[in-house]
This record gives sequence, C-alpha cells and structure tokens, in this order.
Amino acid sequence: MSKRTKKMELLKKLYLISYEYYINGKTQQEIAEQLGISRVLVSRYLKQAREIGLVEINLKNPFSEIDSLKKRFLDLFDLMDVEIVPLPFYGDENPYVLMGASMAAESLNRFLKDNTIIGIGWGSTLELISRNLAPSKKLEGAIFVPLTGGTNQLPFYFHTNDFVKRFADSYKAFARYLFAPFFVEDKTKINTLFSSREIREVIETWDNLDIAIVGIGCYIRKSPLFQNNVFDEKYLKELLNKNVVGDVLTHFFDENGNMVNLDIYDHLVNIPMETFLKTKVRIGIAGGFEKVQAIIGALRGHFINVLITDIETVDLILKYLKSMFENIWKHNVRDPRIRWSSI
Repeated sequence: MSKRTKKMELLKKLYLISYEYYINGKTQQEIAEQLGISRVLVSRYLKQAREIGLVEINLKNPFSEIDSLKKRFLDLFDLMDVEIVPLPFYGDENPYVLMGASMAAESLNRFLKDNTIIGIGWGSTLELISRNLAPSKKLEGAIFVPLTGGTNQLPFYFHTNDFVKRFADSYKAFARYLFAPFFVEDKTKINTLFSSREIREVIETWDNLDIAIVGIGCYIRKSPLFQNNVFDEKYLKELLNKNVVGDVLTHFFDENGNMVNLDIYDHLVNIPMETFLKTKVRIGIAGGFEKVQAIIGALRGHFINVLITDIETVDLILKYLKSMFENIWKHNVRDPRIRWSSI
C-alpha cells in the first residue's frame, strides 16, 4: 500500500470517527465497539483530527452584546470607562463567581500603571477581588496604600491592610500600611493620632493618589457598621430619613448622588471625600440587584469615573432607568442627568 493510499485511509478513519462523535453524538466507547478498536485509540484519533485541522471547534460567545451595552452605558453616564464582565463576582462563592472575580480582577490591569500611588478601599467584593488577582505585568515603582483605618469590630472584608498586601504582592509593588483605628470615639484625639509619623506618612499619600479602587456599599440597615455597633443607632435613623442608598468608603449618598453630611465623619480615619474626588482614576467595583440604586447614586455623584460590573447588573440598571423614564415621562418631567435616547 502506497504512502498516499495509507494517508487517505487514515483521513477516512479520522473523518468517520469525528463525524460519529461530533455530529451523531456517539460516545467514544460506542465508536470503539463499532470499529473494533480500543476507546483509548478512538480518543487518540479524535485528538489527531483536531491537530491536523480536520475538526475545528468554535465556541460561540453568548455575551457578544457586551460591546453594545458598554456603549449605551457610556452614553448614559459621564464615565471615563466601564468594564462589563460576563459572569457575576458577588454572592455565595462558587466556580462561576470565582471565575467572574478573576475576570473583574483582570480588567484592572489596563488601568494600573508604573510609578503610581494606588489607594485601596474595603468591602466583601473587593476582598474577593484581592484573592483572585490576575496581574499581566509587574508594576515598577507603584505603591498600594489603604484608604481607611481598621477595626476588629468589623468582619475580615473590612481589613484593608490585608487587601493592600495582596495587591502589592501580586503586582510586585510596594505597600504602605495604616495602623490606625477606623473610628475614634473622642474626635479630639484624631489630631494626636495624625501626629504619629508612621500614620501621617500614609495619610499624606492620599493627596497624591493616581488611582483609587473601591467597593460600593448598600443595605445601610444591614451594614456591619450598625450591626456591630460601631456607629450609634441615631445615625442609622438619620441615614434612612435622608433616603441613603449607598456609600463609598463610608461617605453616604442618596440615589441622586447627593452626599449626606454626618457629624460622625469627624470621628473617622478615612480619606475625605474632597480629597478622594481629586484622584484622577476612581474605580468602583460592584454588582448585584441590591446594588443597582447604590451604583446609580455613585455614578450620578461622580464618586467614581470607572465602573467594573457584570452584564446582569448593567441590564438591571438599564431596566431600572427605563422604568424611571417611563414614570417621569408620564408627568412630563425630563431628568437632565440622563441621556434618554440611550435607554
């Protein structure tokens, strides 16, 4: 038998096995019994068929609408950018959530630059992201710093120094840690606290931030700050009376993006909002039904100018805005903050 004949016989066998497996849906064992060969040999033939290009496997992306959603979102809000990942990265941890967290973490890479100061916030979403970082590069001369103090009264996802260490280790960058309480009961002692050189040096970096990465809080009533009695109940009542929907680094706001001023801010060791807003790139990472209003408020208030979220949350936000539009339209009131043609 000539070489050409042998090659043709092999190609016919590879084609037959591939057709039975991929088109007719037979198992490798069924094909092996049909041809009187071993299942291992069938597997080897299938692999060979792929290697020589006889079989091409194309996976159709079911999330191809992401680009159009991104465009609509950028038309609606005054944002520098929005990253939409196809899988959620919040809720109970499972393989999909962990994959979504890796995707969200990977999307950070194009915003993080060499020789920059990068501030890190807190929250359960950011904690998960910090455990699933996917660096595509080493950040030369970059410094990661916390944007708030800490407290043992709050869960592990409020331990910002831990997040800073993970970011710095992953990107082979420098880290500065803030060894100061988040809440100081006697506000007259804050100046004394800031007189510590170690603490002051970290706080002074806040004036020179290039990038900030923060979560977006919601569920004010269920916040660990109130559940763990860090804040007095009277502040919860005040926030609820002012229709607060969320917070960024414990700076509370309503759905229209209006900041709610509280005298408790004078007791906190965290970056002041006026300082935070001077940061050129302010990245908010959040998703889920319960955060729709909080995300809208954060965008309207320009607290963040880059949003990293998932496709389901974007869809929920657009539907929520559409329902608002329809309600407002009935009353002949146009909201100047929304570019209605994009909804």
